[in-house]
Amino acid sequence: MKIQKFWHFILLIAAVILGLYLRIVNPWNSVFTWTARLGGNDPWYYFRLIENCLHNFPNRIWFDPFTHYPFGTFTHFGPFLVYFSAILAKMAGATTPESIRSVIAFIPAIGGALLALPIYLLTKEAFGKQAGIISAFLTVIIPGQLLARSILGFNDHHIWEVFWMTSTLALYVYSINRWKNDPNALRNGKKLAFAVLAGIAYGMYLLTWAPSFYLALFIVIYVFVLMLLDRFVKTDIVDIIYISLITIAIATVMFLPFAFNTPYFSTIHYSPFQLIVLISCLVMLGLFRAIEVLKEKGYYAKIGIKEEYAFPATIVAVLAVIVGVILAISPDFFGMLLGVIGVVQPKGGALTIAEVQPFFTMGGQFSLAPAYLNFGMTFFFGFFGFLCLTKLVYDERKDVHILILLWSLMMFIALCGQNRFAYYFGVVCAVMAGFMLDWLLSKLEFYKALTEKKVNYTRLSIAILLIVLLFAPTFAMAFNQSKYAGGIPKPWWDALVWMRNNTPNKAQYDEYYYELYKPSKNLSQPYPYPFKTYGIISWWDYGHWIEAIAHRMPIANPFQQGIGNKYNNVPGAAPFFTAFNESYANEIAKKLNVKYVISDVEMATGKFYAMAVWAEGSLERANRIYYVGSAIAYLTPTGVLGLTTDYFRVPHGSQTMVVPIPSEKYFETIEAKLHLFDGCGLSHYRMVYESSSSAGSPMGLEEVIYKMIFNRNYAKKFGMPQVNLTPTGYVKIFEFVKGVKVTGKANADSVTVSVTVKTNQNRTFVWQKTVPVVNGTYEVIVPYAQNTMYPVKPVGDYTIRAGNVIKHFSVSDEQVESGATLRIDLI
Repeated sequence: MKIQKFWHFILLIAAVILGLYLRIVNPWNSVFTWTARLGGNDPWYYFRLIENCLHNFPNRIWFDPFTHYPFGTFTHFGPFLVYFSAILAKMAGATTPESIRSVIAFIPAIGGALLALPIYLLTKEAFGKQAGIISAFLTVIIPGQLLARSILGFNDHHIWEVFWMTSTLALYVYSINRWKNDPNALRNGKKLAFAVLAGIAYGMYLLTWAPSFYLALFIVIYVFVLMLLDRFVKTDIVDIIYISLITIAIATVMFLPFAFNTPYFSTIHYSPFQLIVLISCLVMLGLFRAIEVLKEKGYYAKIGIKEEYAFPATIVAVLAVIVGVILAISPDFFGMLLGVIGVVQPKGGALTIAEVQPFFTMGGQFSLAPAYLNFGMTFFFGFFGFLCLTKLVYDERKDVHILILLWSLMMFIALCGQNRFAYYFGVVCAVMAGFMLDWLLSKLEFYKALTEKKVNYTRLSIAILLIVLLFAPTFAMAFNQSKYAGGIPKPWWDALVWMRNNTPNKAQYDEYYYELYKPSKNLSQPYPYPFKTYGIISWWDYGHWIEAIAHRMPIANPFQQGIGNKYNNVPGAAPFFTAFNESYANEIAKKLNVKYVISDVEMATGKFYAMAVWAEGSLERANRIYYVGSAIAYLTPTGVLGLTTDYFRVPHGSQTMVVPIPSEKYFETIEAKLHLFDGCGLSHYRMVYESSSSAGSPMGLEEVIYKMIFNRNYAKKFGMPQVNLTPTGYVKIFEFVKGVKVTGKANADSVTVSVTVKTNQNRTFVWQKTVPVVNGTYEVIVPYAQNTMYPVKPVGDYTIRAGNVIKHFSVSDEQVESGATLRIDLI
């Protein structure tokens, strides 16, 4: 009898333990390596906020001049995860960056495992205990984004978004079920507490993710639908209105202290926008209750409006007035509200962001493969569960079932628009698949077979087969995925640690990093920094790493700030790295006060298309300019590398990969010149650091292929020597310098200056530049200094040649930095 009473608690604990195993034990060795590696990009920015909060506790920054240099930005990361992480770090006695990361690495895994609890409550309240337990187990083993965003090291708000959303809905549904058939529920302290708890959960959701104001709109829509279907749905609409009012009111009070952290309307920042939406939802719910009161007192009948038309007529009239007032007072506010719907239509450069791309698309074609990869078999069981629920709503017309149906539909629409919402839809799949399997098991009398001696083995076999079909492949995918949590690559870590310790103003940057900052008065103007600063330009993916590890100021960041474009001539990372000439890149560098440029092999290969799309405005235009098609690269068992467009020409036993074929314009870009050619021919960029090699990675192989294409097709045309066909540093750092102007007379058509440079990886390359002689004089700018403080330096003097005249010279760091002039006549 005790087992019958507590079996679900035992299984819930087992589900949580399984969730912790997958999220902590499996990925342990991939997170705790040469440092405590946080996953992805945004967890590093949270680390930056948490570290700052610990130094200024209980204060935290809401404006950050350390990113989107030189302007700074208001931060949209909510208070929940920052304070939760900081408090746990304090409790653990973590005081160093390494120890802080070691503590906060566990937080997402805890959230992912505990998600089983609200999922159980929600599913149990809608479909019963058995379905709840099935859904709880499915939640912790669903692969794809839900697992990836709740794994060891990925300390981002995503898993907590899902946790608090599900908790809100679970407690909301729990309240609805407990208030039913009790006319005094509003005066019952215990039952009132359930609605208050739903409000607290929603408040936590708002403090985790500002765009969660959508849930208040969803609740209003849900109540609206119930009122429209009042004659057909089994519900007490007055109780649901009161529960909704309490839930949103509590959440609004919790949000209020943070509602003015951003001084303008924003859907993603903590701003008055969300507060206005929340209050408007409360007003709408109050209106719904007023309509019910007017109906009860017969006011509509007195003015000749039939009862069934009372609600829609009033709502249409009121909405028309509200929309008119908003359009008159603040058209921007209304546009932002409609903009929420626009998440299902990302365009332009946004389509290069992996998490923003449409979900059911692979290789430009519709595909169900993403569904299987992200949800395992739960998606397909859940699909039939949704159909079954639709039939159940039609047959039984229960208010709770309608809520689950509308929620599932809303999440599916969001998923179709952006695949980032796969981590949200994972819990929908868990609920729907749990409901579906429970329904099937009940039909097959599986539960009876567990308690009765008489067993129908055919039905039992089918039931077990269904359980295995749902759980086995789903768990196998999650188990394999969870072994590799990911994290910052070692070359990037090494490069940024070097940058922090070996670039100017280290002490000032380190001190300023931990301060609290005054908000900018004008985001279109450079921020008034208290000391001489400089910008670091790299692709936006790496902005948070640059800030959190190097303590330097990135121009572009994963908030998609500082990217810029060519079509509107907006300076930023995209037009800089895709610039076809050095002078255009230099203009951008000067406008943004760039001192260092960081390139990695991914920017030169796989990620280059993203920079091109952001720069040009469309994938079609980017493909037309920077690529000429694709080919099959193969590596034979004997180590021969080749390219072909025909699979039948690939030698037997070769490893293959499809690669884009860069065009001539690609090789003219600053990115190609920096990473593939080591800055050869560039006058104002000198390499100052090189990480370990990209050899052994797919990108390193692609780098070699690109160089092979250049040697075959363009080296002679560009007047450059053949490029060495070996992978080079994964990460390279260049300094933007004025350079030394070398000028003089020459009796030749052109002058060539060259120097052999040795990197800190003991690799050598030749920097070379050829300039024309005009009216008997030449002018060339050289970026390297023989006595430089950097570990990448020339191994000898420059050689300068004009016809048969050869001379040698050297320059100092001071001359390179100041832009000195050196006269050398070659006659």
